[in-house]
Amino acid sequence: MAQQAVQLDRETFSCSICLDLLTDPVAIPCGHSYCMNCIKSFWDEAIKSCLVCLASYCEKHLQPHYEVAPLKKHKLVEPSKNLQENICSKHGKVIDIFCRKDKKCICYLCSVDEHKGHDTVSAAAERAERQREEKDVKLLQQEVEAINHSADKTVEDSEKIFTELIRLLQKRSSDVKQQIRSQQETEVSRVKDVQEKLEQEITELKRKDAELEQLSHTEDHTQFLLNYPSLPALRESTHSSSINIRPLRLFEDVTAAVSELIDELQDVLRDSWTNISLMVTEVDVLLINMTYAICHIA
Repeated sequence: MAQQAVQLDRETFSCSICLDLLTDPVAIPCGHSYCMNCIKSFWDEAIKSCLVCLASYCEKHLQPHYEVAPLKKHKLVEPSKNLQENICSKHGKVIDIFCRKDKKCICYLCSVDEHKGHDTVSAAAERAERQREEKDVKLLQQEVEAINHSADKTVEDSEKIFTELIRLLQKRSSDVKQQIRSQQETEVSRVKDVQEKLEQEITELKRKDAELEQLSHTEDHTQFLLNYPSLPALRESTHSSSINIRPLRLFEDVTAAVSELIDELQDVLRDSWTNISLMVTEVDVLLINMTYAICHIA
């Protein structure tokens, strides 16, 4: 009988891994005790941890979880050395419930005790909800980045377009200025030509007039007849009466045309601005669902 008791005590204080007496013993959540080095080595060899058994298994000892029907329902995860954190420190039960009111994980007994009546769900359901929210946040972040990228590109493109429009207007302004100056030179040159010819005719008229005056006083009939034929040429060369001076409007019509162009451009810009403004404000329609989602998450 005493020998049997000694045998039981030895089994109690023996490591089931090395089968020797416990050295630097540690207990895991399931209640079994192991040598510190043995359990560390075992965990290093483990390929899965069971959240129901609260133990980690190597490939050999994991097989029952694949073959035995009740064990197949257990939740297997990547090997973990922190399985004891899944045990309620107060009740010693598995923590698999989440209290949304107190925002903490609890066990079943906690849910019917101090958390009774609180909004509780399974840890798996809460995790799924958190992951869904994280996914929504990522989608919203992507949407924000897309909006920022689109807005930045549109601003950049708009600046290029308006810069090009300004360049075109400046070019047209330069073209009109050049054309006016060219026409100015042409008209001034033409007027000066006419002026010069008129001055020449006036000089010629004065000369003819002097000759005629002198001829009228001669008493030599032969000399009078010899000089008289030049007088008809005098009448033919006089064209001053054919010069028409127009009212002094000059280039005012050009100014009126440019003013009319400005009015037309303002009308076009006003209509275009209405369309552009409408397109910009329509972006809000795309953001309605996103805003709702943000409020829902908050």
